[in-house]
Amino acid sequence: MMNVNSNELRTSAMYIGYIMLKEIKKQNTNKISIFDISKVLSKAGITNSRQLIIGLSFLYSVNIIDFEEAYIWVKK
Repeated sequence: MMNVNSNELRTSAMYIGYIMLKEIKKQNTNKISIFDISKVLSKAGITNSRQLIIGLSFLYSVNIIDFEEAYIWVKK
């Protein structure tokens, strides 16, 4: 069992990736702007750009998303 406090969990790559995927699904579009993702993360209390990069890196490394320029999309 993982023993983590809420702040460490909130800044983990998996949680940030979850928020990103949740927003992409909510928007129901093929592509979403990185700026839209940034706004959603800010509303969730994640204001550091490092966490954005960590979340994107995690989702890309497990082959869930792809991105080009300022757009992100879920791979089919």
